[in-house]
Amino acid sequence: MVSYQALYRKWRPQQLVDIVGQLHVTETLRNALMAGKVSHAYLFCGPRGTGKTSTAKVLARAINCLEQQNGEPCNQCRNCQEILSGATMDVIEIDAASNRGIDEIRELKENIKFYPSLGGKRIYIVDEVHMLTNEAFNALLKTLEEPPEHVVFVLATTESHKVPLTILSRCQRFDFHPISDELIAQHLEMVAEKSNFKVSGEAVRVIARAAGGSLRDALSVLEQALILCGETAVTTDTVHNILGTVADDVLLELTTGLAGKRAASVIKQVADIVAEGKDLRQLTRELTEYLRRLLIAMLSPEGTGETGFGMPPAGLSKLFTRQQLIKAIDCLVEAEQVMRRSASPRVVLELALVRVMDDSYNLAADELLPRIERLEQMLANEKQPRNTAPEPSDDYRQNIKPTLKSTVVEKNNQLNSRDDGQQTKMGNTKVNPSVSSLEKPDSETPSLITATTKQAFEPSFPEIPIAPFESCGAASVPVKIAGNNTPNDFDYNMEQVMKWWPEIMAVVKKTNPVAFTCLCQTWPAEINEHCLVLGVPRGDVFIKNMIEDPDIRQLLTQTLNSVTHLSWQIRCRFYDKPPQDWLKSAEQLDAKEAISLFQGEVVSLEKD
Repeated sequence: MVSYQALYRKWRPQQLVDIVGQLHVTETLRNALMAGKVSHAYLFCGPRGTGKTSTAKVLARAINCLEQQNGEPCNQCRNCQEILSGATMDVIEIDAASNRGIDEIRELKENIKFYPSLGGKRIYIVDEVHMLTNEAFNALLKTLEEPPEHVVFVLATTESHKVPLTILSRCQRFDFHPISDELIAQHLEMVAEKSNFKVSGEAVRVIARAAGGSLRDALSVLEQALILCGETAVTTDTVHNILGTVADDVLLELTTGLAGKRAASVIKQVADIVAEGKDLRQLTRELTEYLRRLLIAMLSPEGTGETGFGMPPAGLSKLFTRQQLIKAIDCLVEAEQVMRRSASPRVVLELALVRVMDDSYNLAADELLPRIERLEQMLANEKQPRNTAPEPSDDYRQNIKPTLKSTVVEKNNQLNSRDDGQQTKMGNTKVNPSVSSLEKPDSETPSLITATTKQAFEPSFPEIPIAPFESCGAASVPVKIAGNNTPNDFDYNMEQVMKWWPEIMAVVKKTNPVAFTCLCQTWPAEINEHCLVLGVPRGDVFIKNMIEDPDIRQLLTQTLNSVTHLSWQIRCRFYDKPPQDWLKSAEQLDAKEAISLFQGEVVSLEKD
């Protein structure tokens, strides 16, 4: 009794010309065989079922064939017959998945020195070579690079990225491509015709489309369908039942339901498909592919370039806009990914289909578009160097109340002493700090320089060393900007810094009101290269110490960098009085801002 043989083994290619869909590989190997330029090592890479192992076996027979013709084995001579029957020791097939250790490679290196028994070469076919361990690869390196003249290696893998580069560089690499649906369908029809199988043409096309480029998978599905049908013809329903897929009519009905926004009808169809026992993930993939083909037909109505089967009917794309199709495909792709790890895949699919039909689903994104455009415009403006700034407003040119400075001093002393009963007065308003959240243990007492100050400016600017200067020169000393700071070189003087000052103070006020209060009692005095010297009233040590606090100085430096797009350093010096053209003080904190700053409460209001 002859044992049964699977279709993919029965119809395994016997010559290079029989390899389906890999003409770029077979032609190169045939020319090498005819010219006698067979390499010592080959690497066959590609997906499963594309002909890697079959090509390796045909190549082994062609190398040792005694009557080779045009680079093809005759399959009739003694050498070919022994290789076909597996009775020869000249062709050795190794499964690297089960022989992946260094011991197996050492054994191979020991046996490789033996000459072939009949043919001219010994061929080692190593399947799934990426499964070898790193140690095994290292042991194989030298042998693979310079094997004996009578040895040829043929390595096959489905995951070439796992093969070390040292191995790849020692082999001639051939990439096997997925086989097209048309070639798979033609091969299945040829097999059915020569074997007298009853298979409908549409069933063949469904199998070819489901095979995903693997001819072996297609032959396996065809064999299963033939066994299921017996003497009757294989139909599309039989194939769909085996694969768990749905017919094109179901996909068409789902698509028209999505186009017409008939949510109830679409949900009912999903329920019917679930009742039939279909895999919902498979349904999602099929519907995604169906809509993809519909989108391609919309983008290229005169010639889609699609050569596969299952194209939607002509005119169906007119039911959708391009944006609707893109949205539908995007929702289904996301749903398929979520369904892999979801305990309720049906709910995920139904929600995705409802989103496709919901016109308000993209409202949030549409509302964001104007904001994105405004941000892009702001970024474009920021890239341009700013040479001018708005003039100070009248409100900016107000005098600071003398009591504001004393308020800051008093509050600072209060934090250090943590006197629970002390009260702070600002003008005519009394603030009771006893209810403030500032009264905490030493480890929790917040600094006047808050975390907001440190996080307000994420970009950091490199410190530029400056040379010491001897005196406080005139206020009109120009600044020469380095070529790395701006696209062009400009000279900035005190007049331009004074124009920037209102904007700088406004940023500091929003970021740290305490720093703003201290800066209001100083003024830009002079510029020395990249150093801005701030003038402080002589004898006002408190303000000078506050400005030279590392956090406040860093805040002011980063603000200057952000406004001017230049790198600065800050220094303070005592002066008898500000320049004549400087209107003393900018703004001040009013009573409400001060109360908010110190987290106090209003106890009473005194009237003059």
